[in-house]
Formats: sequence, C-alpha cells, structure tokens
Amino acid sequence: MSFLNLSQSNWRMLVITTGLAALLMTSACASKPSVSENQCRAGDWESIGFRDGASGLASTRILAHQEACGAFTIVPDRVAYLDGWQHGLENYCTADNGFLLGQGGRALNTVCADELREPFASAYFDGREIFKARREVNRLASLLAAHESRLVQIKEEMVGATTAQLVPDLTAQERLGLLAKLEALAEERAGLKGQLPEIEYGLVQAESRLAELDHSLAIR
Repeated sequence: MSFLNLSQSNWRMLVITTGLAALLMTSACASKPSVSENQCRAGDWESIGFRDGASGLASTRILAHQEACGAFTIVPDRVAYLDGWQHGLENYCTADNGFLLGQGGRALNTVCADELREPFASAYFDGREIFKARREVNRLASLLAAHESRLVQIKEEMVGATTAQLVPDLTAQERLGLLAKLEALAEERAGLKGQLPEIEYGLVQAESRLAELDHSLAIR
C-alpha cells in the first residue's frame, strides 16, 4: 500500500487519528515534566532536540520543555534544540524506521518533511500489513485454543453430570436439571465442533498470508 494511493478521506482520517493520539499522549504526560531539573541545568538542548526528533515528536515539544524549565527560571536554547531536532528527525523519517514502526503496530506521526514523507509512509504501511497479518494469526490461534479448551471442559462437565445421575436419592427435579444441563452442554459442544473447521482453515490461510508478507516485505 503506497502513501500516495491514500484517498483524501483516508488521509484526512489518518491525520485526525494521529492528532488525537498525540493529544492523548500529551495529556497523559502532562503531570510529568518533559525534562528533569538536571537536564534543564545541563543545557544540552541539541541532544534533547535530537532525542525528540528521533522519537518522531513535533518541534513544538520544546514548549513542554520551556514549561518544565520555567520552574527553575531556565529558558531552553531554541536554536540548539531545533538543530538537534532536525537531525533526529532525519533518523526517524527513514524507510527502515517507518517499516519497523508499522511492523510494531506503532502510530504514524506526520512530522516528516515532504521529501521524506512518501518513502517513510510507504514503508510504514508495508510494515503495518505484516503487523495486521500477525495479529490475525494470533487472534485465530487464541480462538482455536479457547474452543479446544472449552471442549475439554464440556467433556468433564458431561462426565460429572452423568455420574451425578447415578446418585439414588436424587429428586425428580434434580434429575431433570441434570438432563437439561447435559442437553445444553451437548448443544454447546456441537456448536463449537462445527466452528472448528472454519477456524482451522482461517488460521492456515492467515499463516500463509503472514509467510508471504514476511518473504516479500520483511526482506528489504
């Protein structure tokens, strides 16, 4: 999937989603200063800018640093910060990093310059395809394991209910309850067994899809 093939509506949704994710991240970190007192006093703003750029953060991150250092009457060196940030961003906006971010299910930050944006985002979406394929394999494998585990439980419960019917002093109501339980368990067992072939087939297909993507995309 290419970055250039995104429709206008899909791109708008991507930007909105990314903006919301950034807003949530900012809110979550609001209670914790972006830099420590020692970092403020050390004044290595080029390194801090590089770190932020390499993490895919916007240059406006310096505003959070200004607020944090303001408590110690220290003003960040904006020029040094932006110089470091620009170099860090060049590390972030590579195709290899975009692929790794997508493969890891990370968010796509829209901070890259125009000349870096297309290869970065294209690689990101390639990696994202592997992430989605692996997630589907895990989902189906978990579903299959859950069905098989439940079938074992049902078998044990049916044995227990059948054995309980042998108790001689059961009331008629208790016997009817055990019969109803056995019928419900048998119905549930049939339903689960009926779903197993479809899940198993889906898992095989998903594993095949993941293997194809690993072969075609992971080897870059």
